[in-house]
Amino acid sequence: MKFEDIKKEYLADVQKSGDIKKLTNVSGRARNGSAQDIVMVNKLRGFLQTRPAYQPTADAKEELQNYVLIIDEVNRANLPAVFGELIYALEYRGQTVTSLYDIDGDASLVLPPNLYIIGTMNTADRSVGHIDYALRRRFAFKSVLPDPAPVHTAAKAVFEKVSQLFIANYASLDWSAEHPKLEPSAYLAPDFKPEDVWIGHSYFIAQDTKEHTAIEQLNLKRTFELVPLLHEYLKDGVLLPEAKSVIDEISTLPIH
Repeated sequence: MKFEDIKKEYLADVQKSGDIKKLTNVSGRARNGSAQDIVMVNKLRGFLQTRPAYQPTADAKEELQNYVLIIDEVNRANLPAVFGELIYALEYRGQTVTSLYDIDGDASLVLPPNLYIIGTMNTADRSVGHIDYALRRRFAFKSVLPDPAPVHTAAKAVFEKVSQLFIANYASLDWSAEHPKLEPSAYLAPDFKPEDVWIGHSYFIAQDTKEHTAIEQLNLKRTFELVPLLHEYLKDGVLLPEAKSVIDEISTLPIH
């Protein structure tokens, strides 16, 4: 028995089994077992008739809570197709926009003002789609650069050496600045900006687990994730050929 069927039967004001059999918007189970549904509809009808009417008071009004929807790697999808009419709802918050789809005959769509949408994206993923201008206008963009603060102590030298492939002013960079000025490294191809391809600090973060120590994890990441990615950068022309010697050095730097 589905509540959705009971609700539709109640709204249709069914009085006997034959009334349910005539409905086209309920399930086949409801039409076949309509006698049982009549019992439930009558119980619902009786409950609603005897329930005290709701009287809102000033004390009953609650403050709206904020809700956050986080979409990880948002640029990996066809965003206009995924968001659909939500693109317009983002611009007209609290107002009704019409969707191509309806629920129980209602095609209205309202995005409440207390719902916040955060999307993360990796600008280094060149193979995925870009954010089109219509969607860009509806979001604020915040760049998050690699940060040495969470880097494991044993991997700081490797992180610095990797960073020097992308920026020339690693030693003098003002890490506390909201928009630090990045000077492109001589190893970086001129077609690329450091902030778009600089490898992040996630490769240099680890904690001891039952299976592997943090040092073991860092070495595994370096061997099977970091160095292969740098070679891909070299092959794709993100890094210039001169970077190969630095990559070879990164492969052998001690992490202990």
